[in-house]
Amino acid sequence: MLKDLWQEVGRLENIFLEILDDPTKKEVLLYPICYCQLVRKENCFEIDLDRLLGCANRTFHTFKGKWQDVLLELNLFQFITQTGDVLYGKDILRLSSPEGIKVSFLPEYREIFYEVYSRLLKYWTILSKVSSYSKRNTPSEAVHLGALIFNEQLFKEASLYCSLQSLRFPYEGNFFSALTNLSDFYSSAFEGRGLDTAYLKRTLKLLETLPETYYGVNVVKLRRDVEDLLREISRGGGYFVIKINSSMDKGHGKGLLRRIFSGIVRRLRSLGGKRWTLMNSGTDSFYSIETFWRRQRGLQTLA
Repeated sequence: MLKDLWQEVGRLENIFLEILDDPTKKEVLLYPICYCQLVRKENCFEIDLDRLLGCANRTFHTFKGKWQDVLLELNLFQFITQTGDVLYGKDILRLSSPEGIKVSFLPEYREIFYEVYSRLLKYWTILSKVSSYSKRNTPSEAVHLGALIFNEQLFKEASLYCSLQSLRFPYEGNFFSALTNLSDFYSSAFEGRGLDTAYLKRTLKLLETLPETYYGVNVVKLRRDVEDLLREISRGGGYFVIKINSSMDKGHGKGLLRRIFSGIVRRLRSLGGKRWTLMNSGTDSFYSIETFWRRQRGLQTLA
């Protein structure tokens, strides 16, 4: 499954995942967001580069970087010189000044302009809600973020993100695998590839291993919603989109204690005869985005 996901990764998803891994880069999204706003205002895909830079830079609070490097890294734009030359890729670095230069999305992104704009706004919404997210993240933060991505109906991004978290936090793998399967079901449905109930059945099986409340997620309601979705599909009634809810019931504190105790037991069992150190602690295991992609490239090469 991870190999298949790697094959489907697009540029937008990659940008989103990279920023999640390094939130200091969040403000680079202002470039494509400002571009989309200017396009809508001027009703034209070709925008003056100095106007784009003025719009984006005016909103920056913490990010610092040369605009040529940022736009090259984004790899979403092409540039038109006063003589009509079109520059993209590393040719962007030839630009020393924005004066007289027009900027436009690459053709493949202009064709799906409003979809791109919508996804960028969803990315910004999610990143704004997790401004305290850092590289030294925790399972609790990862579960919360996975639910946020899913609830924004960014199903491909949710699947990719949760696949990565299964590697980072192997002891929490059942939750992330459940959300991966549920996201893959909706990706298949939204893209017209059919309603594959095998994803839902795997989701249910994984959710059954979790406590009623899991890092604030209402697992009971989530299981019930998946069961209702399966019944609806079996009756030929189509499908509906599930939303992941937090648990605010009175037993939340008890559930938290149960999760902590269960986590300690799982950790002790996993250590076996090895001596526990910071180097082999499951909590401290961390996979970077780059490591994840390299592993998937290796799987793809072997396939």
